[in-house]
Amino acid sequence: MRTRLELDLDFFVKQRDLIQREADEIASIRKVSSTRKVSSTRRDRSETEERDESLSPLILPVTKYLSGQDTRRLLEADQGPLGENRAQELEDKTDPGQDPGGWHFIGKLQRNKISLVAPRIELLHSLDSLKLAQTLNHWVEDNLGRSLSVLVQINIAGEHQKSGLDPLTALNLIPEWISQFDSLRFEGLMTMAPQLPAEECRPIFRALRQLRDEISDRLEEDSANSFKTLSMGMSNDWRVAVAEGATILRLGRTLLTDEKGG
Repeated sequence: MRTRLELDLDFFVKQRDLIQREADEIASIRKVSSTRKVSSTRRDRSETEERDESLSPLILPVTKYLSGQDTRRLLEADQGPLGENRAQELEDKTDPGQDPGGWHFIGKLQRNKISLVAPRIELLHSLDSLKLAQTLNHWVEDNLGRSLSVLVQINIAGEHQKSGLDPLTALNLIPEWISQFDSLRFEGLMTMAPQLPAEECRPIFRALRQLRDEISDRLEEDSANSFKTLSMGMSNDWRVAVAEGATILRLGRTLLTDEKGG
């Protein structure tokens, strides 16, 4: 059974605002640094080098600690989109097409749960296998009436207990998926860093950004322009993630309490 935390909406809004301002500042510093590096090395492809720098990181509140009632309070307070990582909880907390700001699904998606999850979300963070891509694409084509935006989950650290493509496989496979699965809109990559001190996660986040750029280089222009998102960084390591180019931060406990956590 999940641990529940009570929502203090005033604390949540203030904490989110503080984090957003700090994240924007870190991203701005990174943009200046990146621009100087591009200028000093006289690279011709400065636009590609800075493709992730122009985006203010999106804070995605994760609802795993919240009841359905408190989740509804967040939506009504215009705090969406929200993120959920369990299909059944997503079903219990959502009203498809009626939730202000919408939903992202950030957990492992089983193929037999596609029909439950897909109609309720705007973005799937965890596309992690060819079989899932095939089944999801087929279901979306037949049932959804619109494309579904997805991120491909990458197991950068090679942890056996975590899902995701290994980077070398992803580099070759994702361009094929983009050309093959017309009902899926591929918007970037997601990773979960190991449970390490934040600074030790920096190489993980940097590697994901570099992989995103390498994949983008292999894509047609329209696909490359859509392939910008980096979903990385949680409550304990979001500052380092932003410094390395994160565009979505998946934050849970840090928005709800002064305690540190995921």
